[in-house]
Amino acid sequence: ERNNLAAKLLTTCADYGQVGSKLTEEERSIIDDIATSLGPSSSPSPAKIELSGKHELIYSASPSASSGALGPLTGKVTQSFLDETMFINRVEFFAGAFKIELYAERKVLDDTRIRVKFKETVISVLGKEVKRFEAKGSGIWDYVFAGSITKPSGEKMLLRVMKTPSTFVIVQRE
Repeated sequence: ERNNLAAKLLTTCADYGQVGSKLTEEERSIIDDIATSLGPSSSPSPAKIELSGKHELIYSASPSASSGALGPLTGKVTQSFLDETMFINRVEFFAGAFKIELYAERKVLDDTRIRVKFKETVISVLGKEVKRFEAKGSGIWDYVFAGSITKPSGEKMLLRVMKTPSTFVIVQRE
């Protein structure tokens, strides 16, 4: 059941696209409903799952650049976890020729919530840093679901679904 719901969520997100703010309210609701239906099969303490390596954004309902949207462009969005607290949200355009990195710190608040504080933004063009500045702001990742899933193809991955309050769907492929 969990794998079937996860596969349905990933397929629906792929069909609609990663930038939820460009979807209709009905399309966003469909994604939210599937995501919510996964909740009961989540790992019991999703915020405490160890996060490492690189994770890929599949979908974000956020109207901000965290969805990968920059004007008419849509970039590839990843999260790279450096250690237990530090990570980088990265948006890459034109195969990485233009890159925006948001360095952030996270702190587990309880079994389902993580506080995120943004520290610094770095903009790079063709591999060269062109601007670095302090980032302000913070938010809460409120987990709907986190756990290992197996797609019908046999591919295994860690799936995370969070509300910030916007819905985010993120995977880490094994």
